[in-house]
Amino acid sequence: MRPTTRAYEIEPKVRQIMRIFSQEILSTNGFEPAQFEGLFKVGFSDYAEQIFAPQLFDQLQSLAPNAKVLFKPVDTSNCVELLEAREVDLCIGVFSELPNKLRSTSLYRERHLCTFDNTVLNCNLPISLEDYLDTPQMIITANQALTSQVDKTLAQMEIKRNVVLGTTRFLTIRRMLTGRRVLAVMAEMVGRSTLIEDSLTLCEPPIDIPDFDVEMVSLRGDSQHPRILWLSELVKEVVTEKVTRLRGEK
Repeated sequence: MRPTTRAYEIEPKVRQIMRIFSQEILSTNGFEPAQFEGLFKVGFSDYAEQIFAPQLFDQLQSLAPNAKVLFKPVDTSNCVELLEAREVDLCIGVFSELPNKLRSTSLYRERHLCTFDNTVLNCNLPISLEDYLDTPQMIITANQALTSQVDKTLAQMEIKRNVVLGTTRFLTIRRMLTGRRVLAVMAEMVGRSTLIEDSLTLCEPPIDIPDFDVEMVSLRGDSQHPRILWLSELVKEVVTEKVTRLRGEK
C-alpha cells in the first residue's frame, strides 16, 4: 500500500499536530526547553521591552534553540484580551486594575530619577528644586496630556514646572537629552541601561515621586502549565540579573 498524494500534502500538518499533542498534552515530566520546537510569546510594555527583551531572547536561544520567539506590545488596555486569546504567554510591564483571573508577580520595584546632560545644565548634585523648576522638561505621556502625577504634587506645593515636550517613547527622550538644556524624570532602568551611547547624569529628584512595580502577568489558570512556569522563572532570572547589574554599576 502506497501513500496517496493527499497523504504527502497533509504530512507536515499531521507531524505538527502530533508534536503539539506529545509536548503539550501527553507530557507529564515537565517542560524540556531543549526539545521544544514551538513559539514563546511574550508581551512587553515599551519600557520593559527596551530594557529586558535582548537578554531574554539570548537566554531563550541558548536554552531552547529549536524554538521561535515573538515579542508583542502590551499595556493595561489590551493585556487581558491578549492573554485570554493566547496571543501571549505572559506580559511584562506596569499594569493597573487587573482582574482576579490574572496572576501578577512583582519583578522589582522601580524608582524615578532626574536625567539630564550636566555638561549643559552644569548644576550641583543632587539637583536643587530651584534648578529643577528652572529647567524645561520632557515627559512620557500615554494620554497626550503634558501633565502627570508630578504636576499634582507640585500644585500642592503651589509651584509648577515647564513641560515643553511629551512623547510615548522612552527612547526618544533618552536620545534628546544629550546636548540640550532639558531634563526628564525617568524610570531608573531606562536611564542606566546602555540603550545608546551617551553620558547623562542621573540623580534623585528634589520632590517625592512614588516608586512603582514592574510586574509579570499571566492567566491564573495557565500559570502552572510546565511551559508557562518555565518561561516565568526564566523571566524572573533575566530581570533580576539585569536590575542588579545596572544598579551595581551606578
